Amino acid sequence: MSSAARQQQEQPSVDPEALARLERFGGQVLLREMVGLYLANAPERIAAVEAALAADDVIAAENALHSLKSSSAQLGAMRLARLCEAGEQITRGGRLAGVADVAHAGRSELERVSAWLTDALARRTS
Repeated sequence: MSSAARQQQEQPSVDPEALARLERFGGQVLLREMVGLYLANAPERIAAVEAALAADDVIAAENALHSLKSSSAQLGAMRLARLCEAGEQITRGGRLAGVADVAHAGRSELERVSAWLTDALARRTS
C-alpha cells in the first residue's frame, strides 16, 4: 500500500465538529437546512459526474466534483470530500480516466454519509 493510500485510510471519514460549528453559527435551523439540502443535492452531483463521464465532458465532471467536494467538507464528510478532490485533480489534467472509480466510490461513501448525517440530526433533537 502506498503512503498516500495509507494516509487516506488513517484520516477520519467524518468530522462531527463540522456539524457542531454549523450549529453554533446558525442553530439547529441552519444545520437542518444545510443537511437537508446536502441530502437532496449530493446524489444529483454524483449523477452529474456519471453523466459527464458518459458525455466525455471533463469540465462538467470537474464542476460536479468541485461542488460535491465543497459541500461535503462543509458538513464534515471528509472521506467523500477527499475522493472528490482526487477526481478533481484528474480532471484538471484534462482526463477522465479514473474518474469512474471515484464516482463509484463516492456513491458508496455518500450512502454512509447520508446515514451518519441522518443519525447525527436525530441525536441533536432528542
